[in-house]
Amino acid sequence: MKILYGCLILGLTASAALADTLPAAKTPEVVKGVLSCLMAVDSHQVNVEILKKDGWGAVSASEAGKSVGLPIPLLSKGNIIILHKSGAETPICAVMAKVPNVSAVGDIANAIDIALKADRKIEDGNAIPAYWFPAEHIVELATTGSVDAPGVRIVVGYRK
Repeated sequence: MKILYGCLILGLTASAALADTLPAAKTPEVVKGVLSCLMAVDSHQVNVEILKKDGWGAVSASEAGKSVGLPIPLLSKGNIIILHKSGAETPICAVMAKVPNVSAVGDIANAIDIALKADRKIEDGNAIPAYWFPAEHIVELATTGSVDAPGVRIVVGYRK
């Protein structure tokens, strides 16, 4: 049931590293990111204009003072990073954030339950990863980082 996107591994790694440099995000901030992704993802694209209108700005990178390309487009707002992929078979938008502690992941999952008005699904009796299936979408919450530096990755995809 896991959402696997081989072409995104490099982008996920880059965005996770970038998210780790930001302060920990608060639960409402993460949920707003998920809702932004839900508005932007449809059956054939991630509408970046919707994300920009919602306050998300492009992330740029440099090395030794020179601009370098990113392996996948990244956007940021507050303490959240979003990556998006429209060219995949299923367009996705992923929210990446550092969280203050491991228990914050449960708080985020509970807040997503409320925001999506959808029942959470789990696999093999484990609380995380968690899945939601709001109309025409799939949302997957997974943890990233470590116990000492926890984070979340929440992938929003279109469900055919």
